[in-house]
Amino acid sequence: MAAEKKSTNLMNVFICLILTFLVAIIGFSMYLTITTTSNLSSEISNLRDEVKETAKAQLTPQQFQSAVAESLEALAEKKQQENLEAKLAQYPLASEDVPEGKNIYGNINARFTMVEFSDLECPFCKRFHDTPKKIVEASKGMVNWQWKHLPLDFHNPAAKRQSIAAECVREQKGNKAFWVFLDDVFNKSRGNGQGVEDLASLVAGVGANVTEAQKCISNGSYNDKIAEDIKQATNNGINGTPATFIVDNSTGRTQLLGGAQPPQAIMAVIKRMIAEQEEQDATEASE
Repeated sequence: MAAEKKSTNLMNVFICLILTFLVAIIGFSMYLTITTTSNLSSEISNLRDEVKETAKAQLTPQQFQSAVAESLEALAEKKQQENLEAKLAQYPLASEDVPEGKNIYGNINARFTMVEFSDLECPFCKRFHDTPKKIVEASKGMVNWQWKHLPLDFHNPAAKRQSIAAECVREQKGNKAFWVFLDDVFNKSRGNGQGVEDLASLVAGVGANVTEAQKCISNGSYNDKIAEDIKQATNNGINGTPATFIVDNSTGRTQLLGGAQPPQAIMAVIKRMIAEQEEQDATEASE
């Protein structure tokens, strides 16, 4: 009897232990479920907030297109400015302190001046164009280069219009931009009176205001200046381009060279002028 009672008690204890263990497992499972659900809810809430913030930052299709256009425009302007600075850097001796109305490259107080009468539609002028520049830059301030307009009749109206445009560019942007513009016209023109396809783009390419330049051209602001250059050429018997006067500014002596002369021919004239002056000085000193 006692043995049966003891067995019953042990069974009851065992059952209680099992029930307690089951309750513990169920409770822990419920805790994990509640905790996981809470964390998941928190993560979903955070994700929802991030989506809202991202949506605020997102652009409409129209805003996106506008932003892209602005970026491309800014990039194009930056590239154009870099190109302009590179071109201007090719004329380091183009001073802005030049006599009124003159287009001079090099030391304005140089002893010798190459006065070139040129036509922007002339293929021989294009071929010759680098020669005076190289001489000036190698002369260490002894030689400068002055441009005179001589648009030939059979190259007009393109030649004259481009000459006037060059003066309108100089009026806005100065002496250095003038020389860069000449380069651009020679590089882009089809030559022999065919002109450039888009003169306005060349004006803009040196940083000048196109609208103002077009007004300047249309108003004929520099017609008189071009006519005066042509008259000067005619009075000196010049009827073709390029034609270059070598002028010794210390003596007033001049010599005209016609055509696209090589550098050696120009330097030979300069050396002879120097020798003649030295000889004259020596003769005067001995008398």
